[in-house]
Amino acid sequence: MSKQIGVLGCGWLGTPLALRLIQKGFQVRGSTTRTEKVTALKKSGIEASKIRLGESEIEGEIKSFLKGLDCLILNIPPGLRANCQGDFVAIIQLLEAHLLEAGIPHLIFVSSTSVYGNTSGEVCETNLPLPESETGKQLVAIENLLLANTLRKTQIVRPGGLLGSDRHPVFTLSGRSFHSGGNDRVNLIRLEDLLNILGLLISTGSESGTYNAVYPDHPTKRDFYTREASYFGIAPPSYSGLPGPPKGKKVLCPALQALGYRFSQSIWTAALHSGSGDPQKSTE
Repeated sequence: MSKQIGVLGCGWLGTPLALRLIQKGFQVRGSTTRTEKVTALKKSGIEASKIRLGESEIEGEIKSFLKGLDCLILNIPPGLRANCQGDFVAIIQLLEAHLLEAGIPHLIFVSSTSVYGNTSGEVCETNLPLPESETGKQLVAIENLLLANTLRKTQIVRPGGLLGSDRHPVFTLSGRSFHSGGNDRVNLIRLEDLLNILGLLISTGSESGTYNAVYPDHPTKRDFYTREASYFGIAPPSYSGLPGPPKGKKVLCPALQALGYRFSQSIWTAALHSGSGDPQKSTE
């Protein structure tokens, strides 16, 4: 009998993940907060439910959704994370009670490298998180809450900024002027690599713990977004000050390296489409 996988949050990341898992032979349950999306998810082969996580209650049949799952991927929608007035910790505390009751044996929580704040230099999973934003602080609290349960396998995945065929920050940044930040490193990952990483954690005997997920090239924002804007034929963002050596955090992924994972999807769009290597590897 194939494994039962739950994807709590079928959005930009969760939906293609669910479809990928179905292709691999898993039985997949997925949740959405939108009634009209339930039908579309069901047509694609996902056993879909409408579930909305709240601070004081969970709307929807959360018990039946969780029952019998071999693994749950908890992927809070970005729109919810953007609401810095929300109490994410209270939401997950309420959900955790249901996870305990259901006896979920394996949990994967999609977090963020924002938990490292504005740390300078190389950082890996053993570095103490130093979040500065309210969202980052709450994500750290949620990570600690979930990892405290030693009765199950709990894995925290911290992706960098997400890139996809329909998602690239250069379009939002195009033509804008910034007083600083041009020499800051980027920490990014393509959707395809993140899907591969989540699939690896679901399918292998990897241990509980934290896994950074960032492509191993860290050019400056000035260099990266100028080249990307040129590729797409749009105005690049401009940054005050002169070009200089990269600064800011450089997120490394030794936990994934220990599993033998190799990133395959360049953050450089031109290199990705040409099938060649990165046009330039960043240097210290």
